[in-house]
Amino acid sequence: MKKIFLIFIIGLIANTLIYSQSVYVDNAFKFSSNDYGGTARFIGMGGAFGALGGDFSSIAINPAGLGVYKRSELVFSPGMSYNSNSSTYINNTIDDNGYAINLNNMGLVSSYNLENSDTRWVNFNIGVGFNRTTDLNNNIQFQGVNNTSLMEIFVSNANATTTNPYDLDGMYEFLIWDAYIMDFDTIANEFYSEITDTIFSDPANFEINQRKIIQTEGSITEFSFSFGGNYAHKLYVGASIGITRLRYEQYASHYESETPGLQIPFINAFDFKENSTTRGTGFIFKFGVIYKPIESLRLGASLHLPTFYDLDQKFYNSATGYFDSGTSEYSRSPVQTYKYSLNTPLRAVGSVGFQIGKIALIDVDYEYVDYSTMKLDDRDNSLDVIEDNNDIKSIFQETHNIRAGAEFRYGTLYFRAGGRYSTSPYADIEGALNSDYEKITLSGGLGYREKNFFVDFAFAQTTYNYNMIAYDLSPYYTDFDFSDNEKASIDHKLNNFILTFGVKF
Repeated sequence: MKKIFLIFIIGLIANTLIYSQSVYVDNAFKFSSNDYGGTARFIGMGGAFGALGGDFSSIAINPAGLGVYKRSELVFSPGMSYNSNSSTYINNTIDDNGYAINLNNMGLVSSYNLENSDTRWVNFNIGVGFNRTTDLNNNIQFQGVNNTSLMEIFVSNANATTTNPYDLDGMYEFLIWDAYIMDFDTIANEFYSEITDTIFSDPANFEINQRKIIQTEGSITEFSFSFGGNYAHKLYVGASIGITRLRYEQYASHYESETPGLQIPFINAFDFKENSTTRGTGFIFKFGVIYKPIESLRLGASLHLPTFYDLDQKFYNSATGYFDSGTSEYSRSPVQTYKYSLNTPLRAVGSVGFQIGKIALIDVDYEYVDYSTMKLDDRDNSLDVIEDNNDIKSIFQETHNIRAGAEFRYGTLYFRAGGRYSTSPYADIEGALNSDYEKITLSGGLGYREKNFFVDFAFAQTTYNYNMIAYDLSPYYTDFDFSDNEKASIDHKLNNFILTFGVKF
């Protein structure tokens, strides 16, 4: 059974888009996002290759780009990513960061010359390889002194559920009770905590230290088998079949401790942690065309069908209480498993490219994605899944992505620059935290190319700002509005350094 009753109410893996009841809604967006990693040439031009082709990573945008190849090619692209977050929570700002070494892509293109055939087909090409499409590594930390506590939610949910501690939710309240952070009053016949009692005795003067840590690791990689052809140097067509590999590990900690100005009886602090690992595979089909009406102009169009994922998740929670006596108590849940599926949105791409002799290339891509069409499912078609899909339809909206890039040649040297802009995938509805979310990427690079060998370097920086909440108290107090929740403002930067080596033959 899907164990998610409190995951987002508690908000330990904090909600970055809007209040909802399921972490799976948030993960659906993470797993459906696509940053189009790949070769240094591709990254340096902002991923704008939909009408140009001739680069292995361009196949991820428009498979017809494979038809542009005139020779066989082998490419290899190692890289390093560095992400940083500056978080402000209750007037306190802290920074966190992390590094990751990765392999962005590797690919082989085999080109077959058809000019001696009786048709107008010039060549037929086959491409095999992979591109790292999405980086899921991140480190977030925010902290401050708050006048509310996560314990208010634990105690409220416990009292709304049962009067028997052994009937509490084994992933949440039972752990809090078992670690002696929450107790049961046999006279009043209710659960309580020294923290919540301190709040209720003097809410105007209550304060407590809070720290949230969220660490994620993983990526989405697309292994593709593609083919493309060149018809009369006018029309290029292509298609690809992709198998995606997804790996995502997530750790979240919510820690609260008493302040020097307000001592809490019996308990000094508590820490509630969630650990989750998701792995899976999916498959996707892409089709595309490029048309060259004149030598200097190319028009491209491609369609990416949804990716169909089968995902396996393993997760467990733990709670630790720290007490005035100097002792601590620890409780951990059993490891839970959950199998489910995800269908990502369809993508449509239109492109226009210009070739200025052998001096320069320019490309602009427009991509349409409607994230409200994401769909979750499990074997039982459970009520949780139905609610999740309803949330997806109301929380998300269509997104417009613009990519633009240029390459200038000077002898054997190539200079590149590009950028990407994405509008908010979040609908502007009541309770939305990030309806004004937008993502911007700026990139640049250079390359050295001989007849049979090339090496390219690129740097790209992606920036976006968003809000998170540590937990949501609005369902528990009639006079508490969602907007009264303390929000953490996150300024995120992802820096990518890519180096590509290639040979032509």
